Amino acid sequence: MNLKTDELLVKLEEQHKVHQSTSEEIDDLVKKQNDYLDKLIIELQPVYEWYSKKEYMFTHPNLKLKSGSGPILGYDENENEVIVLNVEKKRIEKVYLHDNKERKPYSTYRLVKHGYFEDAVNGLMYLEIMLDNYISRNNDSLSDLKLELSRFE
Repeated sequence: MNLKTDELLVKLEEQHKVHQSTSEEIDDLVKKQNDYLDKLIIELQPVYEWYSKKEYMFTHPNLKLKSGSGPILGYDENENEVIVLNVEKKRIEKVYLHDNKERKPYSTYRLVKHGYFEDAVNGLMYLEIMLDNYISRNNDSLSDLKLELSRFE
């Protein structure tokens, strides 16, 4: 067997440098995504509080879930838990769907690391569209009710 130990060590050292470089780039991007979420939450907090005071349920454009606590940031299918921004407590929580009293603090860093960045941004920014959807549903209900009533008048 002809082992070229020196060549292998050189190749491994090159691969190590690439690995280090890509790991640093990943860490940098995770930090940027984390910072973006933190900034977005702070910037839109008054809007979330407005929704909460008006007692609207928070919905999400891609997840078929509702939350009275605050914007929906993600859903962990394996654990059957929804990740929400609790507006009142001003913190992110992971909530077990079948027992919403079981709430665990969750961080924006974990959101990003676990792949929920896009879901979180979509949930945090779904504000105007969410209310438009409620209005649209009300208009549909109004039309249906008027039509039903007109049949008997």
